[in-house]
Amino acid sequence: MEPRDLMEKIVRILEKTYYGDVRFEKGNSFSIGKKKTEENIDTASSIGLCIRIISDNRWHYLGFNEMNEEKILDETEKLVRRVGSKPSKLVIKDPLEIDEEIKVKKKPEDVSVEEKVKTVRETFEFLMRNEKIVNASVIMAHASNETLFMNTEGSVLRQVLPFFRFSISSVAKEGKRIEYDYYVLARQGGYELFTSIDLNEKIKDVVDGSIQMLKAKVLKGGRHDIIVDPEISGVIAHESFGHGCEADQVLRGRSYLAALKGKKIISDLVSIHDNSSLKGERGYFVFDDEGIKSSDTVLVKNGVLTNFLHDRQSAAFMNSDVTGNARAQDFSRKVFVRMSNTYIEPGDWKHDELVEDTDSGFYLMKAMTGMEDPLGGNLQIVTFKAREIKNGELGELYKGVGISGKVLEFLSRVDAVTDDFEMRGSGCGKGHEDYVPVSSGGPYMRVRKAIIG
Repeated sequence: MEPRDLMEKIVRILEKTYYGDVRFEKGNSFSIGKKKTEENIDTASSIGLCIRIISDNRWHYLGFNEMNEEKILDETEKLVRRVGSKPSKLVIKDPLEIDEEIKVKKKPEDVSVEEKVKTVRETFEFLMRNEKIVNASVIMAHASNETLFMNTEGSVLRQVLPFFRFSISSVAKEGKRIEYDYYVLARQGGYELFTSIDLNEKIKDVVDGSIQMLKAKVLKGGRHDIIVDPEISGVIAHESFGHGCEADQVLRGRSYLAALKGKKIISDLVSIHDNSSLKGERGYFVFDDEGIKSSDTVLVKNGVLTNFLHDRQSAAFMNSDVTGNARAQDFSRKVFVRMSNTYIEPGDWKHDELVEDTDSGFYLMKAMTGMEDPLGGNLQIVTFKAREIKNGELGELYKGVGISGKVLEFLSRVDAVTDDFEMRGSGCGKGHEDYVPVSSGGPYMRVRKAIIG
């Protein structure tokens, strides 16, 4: 039986409840990885169905990884009889019909495994050519995920999302000192993403970067003026700030932003978005896992906290609009309020003008880790490397430093934002698991008297 036919039968059963939905997912993935000591090729596929019913404001779930029609319909009937049709605060919406498959210019599946293996091996060999490089890593991966969604409102939705990832890193050694550098491409699309980059340039940048880090000094901590790059801006927007905007955290009393909506909380030069409709980015989708269309949610506008991120249930309890931020790792997991593409808006400054305008401080590049603290609002980010700024010019290279403090205080000290804008694809976990694809990014920003070290 076709999934659509089975889902239609499920919805007819769910119509006996206040609200119910069913989501079918099918995915496949492929990856090649090579290091000095190992080389591997991995393939994976998955298929499954998730059924949800809300009764008396509580969600009830069923999950299946086998399309056994008789079993699925029987279990659905049992669940409906057990939970009944108790009313909920959930707002019933008008039905939607969507059928969208994101097209790629060159399907990765059309490139032979042999060619992809050859590319990965040759890239590894190029990374290893310098005598100071003692190890390297190359990963090429791609995936495609199809989602079908139906609910008792009458919505019938389908989306197919592609993903491509390519990453390289090199490890340099001199004496007892070991350093590394890296490059990551992670976006929605096909093999054209790989062919569009200058691979030789990326290899050179990574190799040179890791070797240069062998001479990097250790930066003494304290309060300094800093300029952060788009990657760090994105981690601040996502990890340090965005998790506090997830409405389920607000409802649980676990967000430092709970009482601040409508108030000016940071520099008026800073505006922050979560935009699931940003095509091409890792966190893009046509509709979320509750059948709500993707959208651009402005979290902060010119320093004022304007919105939280909502699923259907949090929106009902907080009398807010649904923002389409309900996401699950897969059909076997619960749906939570999650971010998508979270970023800080670009400003008016030119990059070079900003550096020239900074008398002294540090220019921080690449984010290694970022801590989420939606309850306390603390900021903790470890950066990869730094350059000294002296008299408006970039100077000596330093090892990466940590940025710490309170995120609202940090963002209140922003006094310049560039017109550059970059995004980086990655994954985000809710707690220690339930990972979903996301992107984060922004411009270069100058922050006065930031705590680093």
